[in-house]
Amino acid sequence: MKPTITIIGAGISGLTAAIHLHRKGFGVKIIEATDRAGGRIKTDTVNGFLLDRGFQVLLTSYPEAKELLNYESLNLKRFLPGATVLYEEGKFEIADPFRRPSALLATAFAPVGSLKDKVNTFFLKQKLLSKSIETIFEQKQQSSHEQLRGYGFSQKMINRFYKPFFSGIFLEDNLTTPNRMFDFVMKMFSDGDAAVPALGMEEIPKQLLKHLPENCIQYNTKVTSIEGNTIITESGEKIISDTILIATEANPFIAKYKPGVTLSRRSVTNVYFEAEEAPSKKAVVILNALNTKEIVNNLTVMSNVSSQYAPKGKVLVSVSCNGIFDLSDQELTHKIKTELQPWFGQQLTQWQHIKTYKIEYALPKLKELKDTITIADVKLNDNLYCCGDHLMNGSINAAMKSGRLVASIIAEESSKK
Repeated sequence: MKPTITIIGAGISGLTAAIHLHRKGFGVKIIEATDRAGGRIKTDTVNGFLLDRGFQVLLTSYPEAKELLNYESLNLKRFLPGATVLYEEGKFEIADPFRRPSALLATAFAPVGSLKDKVNTFFLKQKLLSKSIETIFEQKQQSSHEQLRGYGFSQKMINRFYKPFFSGIFLEDNLTTPNRMFDFVMKMFSDGDAAVPALGMEEIPKQLLKHLPENCIQYNTKVTSIEGNTIITESGEKIISDTILIATEANPFIAKYKPGVTLSRRSVTNVYFEAEEAPSKKAVVILNALNTKEIVNNLTVMSNVSSQYAPKGKVLVSVSCNGIFDLSDQELTHKIKTELQPWFGQQLTQWQHIKTYKIEYALPKLKELKDTITIADVKLNDNLYCCGDHLMNGSINAAMKSGRLVASIIAEESSKK
């Protein structure tokens, strides 16, 4: 009989590991500190609005997601390729004309950079499509900004498109994130779409749960320590398991068992508004490329992407700001509206604050990014392992891949006993 494995954490990596271990015949149990699965991917319902905890999207070309998720059942709603960009003199549209032909003229005349920059973007996409993910993560590291300059892009193009666009993905404003992540994400955007499930991002962990036995998760149970094969909870409960897998984010708990784990993270503040009139009729991300921007990085009309994100006749606007601000909801709302006033004017007076999420740990902040893990990365002792995107790179794909790979390692190690 194969050993029982207890997984601490029901986030994406923990759920993925559980699925692969269950398929290999192991008995799996998951202990989760909160009231539901999903980790950082959760969706709350507030007054009929669906609020993802932080502006998140699924890139449909993620290899791990394509293997494990049923996109049709998720009823994915896709963003239009491209973006609307706000700048000092107004706003403009930019998009891949091959994927969004209606934006051809707008993109050709957009004051985002030179014609060479725009052509260069197309050739970069083709170049990255032909590169393997393995090759991308093997390249020598430098900042994403240095990578873009090396690719021949002007500073104007970087400032007016790449910086605001990728700031919303990397959750930092200066493109200091290593180039491996830039190339990977750019490849994913070139090969697929950005999308959300019609009923919110939490539909992803909900679907993963369907692959697991009923009642295999023990909710509202915080683990405080591990002693040998015994898990000790905050309430004093002791859970004995043949093998234990820590699948939490990089926090002080895992640091007790994996010295040297990177605890640095990137934070984000996500503010939701109810509106009567949409600031845009399109399912696109609206980027703030203002040189003097204070806090707003981007905004998206989520009800344009999926009508089910808002009650009928209502509009849901999501505003993302990198970092955490020591401001009340009222002060933060005022700052956001003041910053957006030049473009949206009087309609902002109708925006009603719904909820603010201050997410301290939104992404791991890693010095070196990779796309695989070794046994040395995940095996902490004979019966204790770990997984999570903090071992690789900050993405849904990495969370799922780390879960799959650690499951294979545990199975292989178990076969030797």
